[in-house]
Amino acid sequence: MYMSKFNIMDVDLKLLTIFNAVYEEGSISKGAKRLSLSQPVVSHSLDRLRLAFNDPLFVRAGRTIVPTERAKNLATDICELIDKLLGLAVPEVIDLAEIDTLFCLSANDFERQFFAPYILGRMLNEAPNAKLRLVSTKDNFIEDLRTRECDIVLSPLTPPGHLDIYSVPLFEDHSMFFFDPSEITASEVLSNYLNLEHAVVRFGIPETQISDRIYQELGIDRKVKLEVPSFEALPAMMRGTSLVATLPSSLKNSLFSDFGSVPLPFDFPKVKFNMIWHKTTHSSPVHQWFRALISSVITASSDKA
Repeated sequence: MYMSKFNIMDVDLKLLTIFNAVYEEGSISKGAKRLSLSQPVVSHSLDRLRLAFNDPLFVRAGRTIVPTERAKNLATDICELIDKLLGLAVPEVIDLAEIDTLFCLSANDFERQFFAPYILGRMLNEAPNAKLRLVSTKDNFIEDLRTRECDIVLSPLTPPGHLDIYSVPLFEDHSMFFFDPSEITASEVLSNYLNLEHAVVRFGIPETQISDRIYQELGIDRKVKLEVPSFEALPAMMRGTSLVATLPSSLKNSLFSDFGSVPLPFDFPKVKFNMIWHKTTHSSPVHQWFRALISSVITASSDKA
């Protein structure tokens, strides 16, 4: 064991931040890269922490490192302590008229179609000098949050349980069959959906294929005739055909307003959408305001759907 001659009061925010980065990344080199530090600096800092906590904290497991039980127990408290210390330097009161922040919102086309216009409207009304950037959600959206490539992600994906990632559920939506009513009727869809040809939206992220996963669990084998990479591409492709698509019901008020729709004739789990962000913006009053704005807009929009 480590016989500590190191005063715990000498453990500062920088050392705790290094511990947190290594714990989150599961790697000294990745932790160093995340903090823009050299590996020797990170290794030396870990040695100081080992003395302070009288524990090895991280041990080798093949080519990787794994946290000790002591490190696992410390991790949550250290993360919360970092957030509280960072929050002390942030002013509590903000003047919305003075906000000129560029907020970057990561979302795919369903969220952009349904919520982004209302988010922009509220933002311009309350903080007219603020700016909004929309980007598509990538498969490495956690890294995009960590590197501040985006500030907030709106997604049906469940975020991993990282200590530096925060999330709240925003809303849930049920799915419906959508179809061109000039080509096929609702009764035909309900009575013959197993034999009809289906259109599907498949993003580049494998984990986003929620409908595919659910159909597989239900033992239903759809005859997929058309695959598109976005909801926006689907209406033009389906119009004038007898294709059927399983889509969020909210789309009947936007992209699919002139399409027929009918509830699914079997139990189909609701899709839950989350708002996800990184701890670097967690305590920022400006970003807290923006997250509250998004929550308010989405709650109001969902109630109207």
